[in-house]
Amino acid sequence: MTKIVVRLPEPKREYSEDNQRQINRALSSMIQQLNSTYLQPDKDDTERLNFFLS
Repeated sequence: MTKIVVRLPEPKREYSEDNQRQINRALSSMIQQLNSTYLQPDKDDTERLNFFLS
């Protein structure tokens, strides 16, 4: 299983556009990491099967 490491910045008491962008980038990064690692076990199984059958 893959370990996902993403640091989410703490929201500030007052609205800060820059802080919201940082949070948005961190969430987007986490989503990208989850999407790219979700199918990895299936890919590994397929590669093993292809290697065995070759």
